[in-house]
Amino acid sequence: MIKKVGITLLLFSLVFSLIQMDQAKADTSVDRIFGESRYDTAGMISLRGWDQAETVVIASGETFPDALAGGPLAYQLDAPILLTYKHRLPAETRKFINILEAKQVYILGGVGAIDLYVEKQLKDLGLEITRIGGDDRFQTAAKIADYLPSDQAIVANGRNFPDALAVAPYAAKNGIPIVLTESTDLPESTKEITDEKEDTIIVGGKSVISSRVATDLPSSIRYGGADRYETAKNIIEGLPLGKETAYVATGGNFADALAGSVLAAKDNAPILLVKKDDIPPSIESLVNSYPSFSIFGGKNAISYKVEEQLVGSTEEFQFQGVHVDATEAFLRSVLGEPDRIDESRFNFDWYVYNEDPKTYIQFGVFHGIVVAMYSNSDSWTSQSGLKLGMNKPEVRSLMDQIGAEYDQGSDYVYDEKLIRLYYDQNDGDTLTGIFMVRQDFTMTNPDFNKENVRISMEKQLLDQGNALRARHFLEPLEEDSRAREVARAHSKDMAIRNFFSHDNPDGLTPFQRMEQAGISYSSAGENIAAGQLNAIAVHDAWVNSPGHRKNILSPLYEKLGVGTYYGGEYGVYYTQDFYTP
Repeated sequence: MIKKVGITLLLFSLVFSLIQMDQAKADTSVDRIFGESRYDTAGMISLRGWDQAETVVIASGETFPDALAGGPLAYQLDAPILLTYKHRLPAETRKFINILEAKQVYILGGVGAIDLYVEKQLKDLGLEITRIGGDDRFQTAAKIADYLPSDQAIVANGRNFPDALAVAPYAAKNGIPIVLTESTDLPESTKEITDEKEDTIIVGGKSVISSRVATDLPSSIRYGGADRYETAKNIIEGLPLGKETAYVATGGNFADALAGSVLAAKDNAPILLVKKDDIPPSIESLVNSYPSFSIFGGKNAISYKVEEQLVGSTEEFQFQGVHVDATEAFLRSVLGEPDRIDESRFNFDWYVYNEDPKTYIQFGVFHGIVVAMYSNSDSWTSQSGLKLGMNKPEVRSLMDQIGAEYDQGSDYVYDEKLIRLYYDQNDGDTLTGIFMVRQDFTMTNPDFNKENVRISMEKQLLDQGNALRARHFLEPLEEDSRAREVARAHSKDMAIRNFFSHDNPDGLTPFQRMEQAGISYSSAGENIAAGQLNAIAVHDAWVNSPGHRKNILSPLYEKLGVGTYYGGEYGVYYTQDFYTP
């Protein structure tokens, strides 16, 4: 029989003095430009870019073909794009025409796209009308191209909209016309334009625009991908614009991106195409390049989840994609329902995700907002490159780089958050855990339920121990109810009889107490602690005590019982009893 007993280390956790928060509000670098409809959204976009516009461009808000090529023309005319129904002018569009004090309007498309009654309504507003339209979408794009003197042309598939809209800000900014093609045949109206150009840019993969079409074009370069989002990514990387901001539009509809393309060009910014409820991986790889975003459209077009993902992209610290100040709804949408919700001594609850010890995280949630996070697993990232396993000088250097203010010990203040870093002295004094909490959040609730918190801490100490074991490629310990009761009894005994030792005043060792409880073991060990105010501090104390750490990381042990008790000289006592049958 092997008996392993750890050595006790007393550490007392720091109490943070924080202010009561009446409500939580995220500090975001993401905003929205939207209205009650796509027609209203187009108008709101126009007001973001223009106080007054002598000229406006009118395109169909119902079908995309005649509108695809409109961005570069509108930019050249310094004109916002507004949208209309085929058979009548929306009241919203009429309103924005008046607000902008427009005098002239360019209508994109023939009467099959926007009929003569809309033209009459525009004339009745006193506007000078210019209609650019052909017999089909290809002719319309070609006629628009005649307004744009350039040695280049961009060629997009005329049967779908995403590729043309992804390239529209670049095309507009550089005065390059967008012309349209069939997938396997180059229309004659388009060929007449491209034959006059020195070179062309193809947007879309070979399944979108075939090699046969490419052979009919002047010297060409292609930007394509496996889908519309990867194509958009390759366009943005291959035809770059500025890095100060980016616009975001749904890749599932054309209207918002079309109206926004001119504003994006004015700001020398790309449009990132996303799904309603998610940022595709190809686009996600781009978002960290931009410090701010403006979303085109309301939440019916792009959901709050995407908005939170964009906010997170500007955050230095992200825990599985979630950051402090994210909403609880976003947390649940990303990681699902928590495996457990624990009460705490704080005014928030811990939302615990412990299904896989390799990705263990606790999120502090208060009134629907994430206000704290802790993890001792490799499941968080920092944009500056901070990660577990770094030594203190490396950590200090990176924290200095991001402007974190060194407080004391292992504490920093950064972006109105207190960051406590935990190190493993027995592993080269390397980073082993991170805790973040909003500075303006109350730490201690004097009326916290000791019984509930006691049970929560027992569970968290098992989780945190298993997360540490996972990082050392060890199997997780299984919670054992009999060992838990033995551990609870010893913690209570230490508090009531005012002693601090593995052996109780009656001379019973941990092993004898386990045997009395009917536990048979081939190996066993015990950790004890007192005074720490939460499970994170207790786990840190044990990690930095060689004997305690050895118990937690012993490959001999299979089962664990954790027991906590409030009372006694130190206020709170902890016991871990390990064993293998």
